[in-house]
Amino acid sequence: MHYEESSQFTKWQLSSLSELDSLREHTNRRARDVLSRDTNGSATADDGGNVKMEDAPKEAGDSQINPCEIYGFAETRGDRPKATNLDDNILDAQQLMQESDPDYGPTHTSKSRGNHPLLTPTDESSLITFYCSKIPLLIGPHATLPRCRRDAKVAATACLLFRRFYLSNSVMMHDPKCMLAAAAFLATKVEDVMILVGYLEMGTKEMNAPVLMNDILDAEIQFIKGIDFDLLVFSPYKTVLSYTEDLRTFLKSEKGRGLIAFSGEDGEQRLLAGEDLRPIHDAAMKICDDVIVSDIPMLFAPGEVGLAALMVANEYVNSGGDGASSSVDMMGYIRSRFHGTADAAAIDAVTHRVSKLGQMIRELKEGKYGCGNYNLNMDTLKVLNKKLKKCRAWGTADKKEGKKKKKKRKAEDA
Repeated sequence: MHYEESSQFTKWQLSSLSELDSLREHTNRRARDVLSRDTNGSATADDGGNVKMEDAPKEAGDSQINPCEIYGFAETRGDRPKATNLDDNILDAQQLMQESDPDYGPTHTSKSRGNHPLLTPTDESSLITFYCSKIPLLIGPHATLPRCRRDAKVAATACLLFRRFYLSNSVMMHDPKCMLAAAAFLATKVEDVMILVGYLEMGTKEMNAPVLMNDILDAEIQFIKGIDFDLLVFSPYKTVLSYTEDLRTFLKSEKGRGLIAFSGEDGEQRLLAGEDLRPIHDAAMKICDDVIVSDIPMLFAPGEVGLAALMVANEYVNSGGDGASSSVDMMGYIRSRFHGTADAAAIDAVTHRVSKLGQMIRELKEGKYGCGNYNLNMDTLKVLNKKLKKCRAWGTADKKEGKKKKKKRKAEDA
């Protein structure tokens, strides 16, 4: 299967940052509409995703109707055609809707829910960024618990699935901690490196964010529905390796020898040796560690990400000043490597798009594009978590049950 035929391209790859923001606003608005209504009716959504309330008789013993319905991505996005001018509008972004906007909608929960402030689209985006950045600490080569250490592609799959789920579902309706663990568990199955769910429970405890085993299993069922039962994921790590191997072969050929230059104290000029591209490859892999927790995999193909990561890694390695290294003309490689196999316009389009992506990757260290590995404001996140605890739909039954048990213990002690 070619990537262009896969669901990751035809369905999940978004046309621009503006479309991503639009989806998040729509999801946030749907959750606010539900939480702002009194709980004496049931919430349903029409074809456009707008929430309506229908009166429903309460059964004996029912104190509250659970509004936490799972929404699939297809019904949220709708039947919209993909944009054709991707190169022109990929970086176009609009400011997420604020409460001051006249069309913003509800700002507080209903009186029966305590009349608490609701999360804005910006608030939700910040929380998703934070929780997504914690996935590699639960599963992957950098996992806190040694038993949860797996290949980097498992963390990449979990992060992308997690972000897909929250394109059509809100953190106010579904616990991001549970969904984080469910994404990690599902990713191990997708990548065929199974893990005992009990280890993930232990891993969440190591991260001081415990999620019980039963909660992970329950969340997994909801999670799969929220991503339309679509588990096909491509990550950029393999493309970095493939491009490195192809680059090594091409640079040894007569056509590619002029695209590489060696720098060092003695100014040695020689042919490419076996490990000369190792620093660039390793740096590109580290760049991918930042890319997978950002919004970039939802906007670009893994092949584009891998190529741009190598291009930026080439710049980092040669600006590091750490002894002899090789400098590769990456744009020259693209043009020379594919000359004769594609027309000039197609090659220009690729180089233009990869250049834009390279600029985005450089800005990840500033915390842009949803990369939670840098510049997280923990004070702001603490405030947002407190706000979430007051307005969330999930966990309310558990809180009431906990209060009842507490009162019962006090009564028994008395």
